[in-house]
Amino acid sequence: MFDQLIAEAASRLNLSAASVAALVRGLLSLMMNERGGAEGFVDLFRRAGAGDVITSWFGGREGKTLTPSHVESAIGTNALDRLAASSGLTRSSAAAAAAFLLPRMIARLTPNGVLPSNNALLSQVSSYIDRPVVPPVEYKPVEPRIERRPEPGRPRWLPWAAALGGLMALLAWLALRGPAGTIDPQLTLSNRDGQITYSGVVRDEATRSAIVNGLGLSFGPRSINGDLRVDPNVRRATWLPRFAGLFEALKTPGVDISLDGNAIKLGGWLSAADRQALTVKLRETFGRDATITSLGDASVEAARAANDKALSALRAIGTTGTSGVSPDAVVSAMNLAVINFATGSAQITADSREVIRRSADALKHAPAGTKVEIGGHTDNTGNQASNQTLSQSRADAVKAALVTDGVQAAMLETKGYGDTKPRATNDTEFGRFQNRRIEYIVIR
Repeated sequence: MFDQLIAEAASRLNLSAASVAALVRGLLSLMMNERGGAEGFVDLFRRAGAGDVITSWFGGREGKTLTPSHVESAIGTNALDRLAASSGLTRSSAAAAAAFLLPRMIARLTPNGVLPSNNALLSQVSSYIDRPVVPPVEYKPVEPRIERRPEPGRPRWLPWAAALGGLMALLAWLALRGPAGTIDPQLTLSNRDGQITYSGVVRDEATRSAIVNGLGLSFGPRSINGDLRVDPNVRRATWLPRFAGLFEALKTPGVDISLDGNAIKLGGWLSAADRQALTVKLRETFGRDATITSLGDASVEAARAANDKALSALRAIGTTGTSGVSPDAVVSAMNLAVINFATGSAQITADSREVIRRSADALKHAPAGTKVEIGGHTDNTGNQASNQTLSQSRADAVKAALVTDGVQAAMLETKGYGDTKPRATNDTEFGRFQNRRIEYIVIR
């Protein structure tokens, strides 16, 4: 699939075919390891302001030009440095080569104009990704398999605790062995409803196996999924001896933890209280000298992704035709969006203005007599009376914004439902996020 592209890039950029091939493998690995697969990888470029450049190559078309600065802004300097090191190029050369390669790779991966799923992507490009085969994690029982009563005074969990303790000793030894590398070790961990996903790069197979086995012992082999690449150029992971504390922090539902060398980033679907408690826990585990920063606001990223889908659906509906557009189709597209209100506020933020404007454009072309209800909903935080008032204020704010953008006021009704119609559980931050919503219904 990429052999001709590798030869073309090597010739045009005056690089060795081996360096270009290594860069292609690295870019494919980034796509595979990015949350959301190829779609998540493209989202990195959307957030960097280059989404229209990448998507202009969908369907095998030759589109707009991607710049090296676009690449660095999207994937970050650390990932770019890793690509440069693995391909034997300088950072600037790797960025320039990636800017040439990526659009053309996307064109080849989207012959029908649609990004492949992660499984489909893997089946297409597995022969190009240079990564070791990850053997299944084996958990050997400490006791014989014959069911026996536990010995008096010996808890059933003792063999697992002993195994985990021995593993922590192995991790401490691994952190101190071997020569220094040139690339920082990377590890990203996520907990979604007890399912643990992991990705990153470490220096050797022993370190990879120790981490995967540690996760399996802590959470169960059926609850973990992911891939750790092995690269001998990676530095020793000095945080390995403190991995038990990291496993403890990972037990919080919704958490994301990223380790980049000695820098720690914390994020995910966390309440303010959970975020503070985990920051304290990680500080205790890694010491006062550790750098702990935020991975970003998960709700903002989720709202942006939802609004991108809503905008695509609204554009697909169009606004032409003599009979007008289907109100049901417009409302279905609008319900894909997330109006991201600040906590306790009915003020519409700037990142929701575009989807409001596009929704207004579509509604203005609906048939005469169409009437749409704008329903406001909250989570169950606070008391019911204040939630009812807040939900009504938010519905009214959305109506006012649509009217400002040209929709007839008589076409819209508003109703605040408070916390009476939850869409998901209110026991998690993600569930509460889903319940705080604006919902549209065609009532005539």
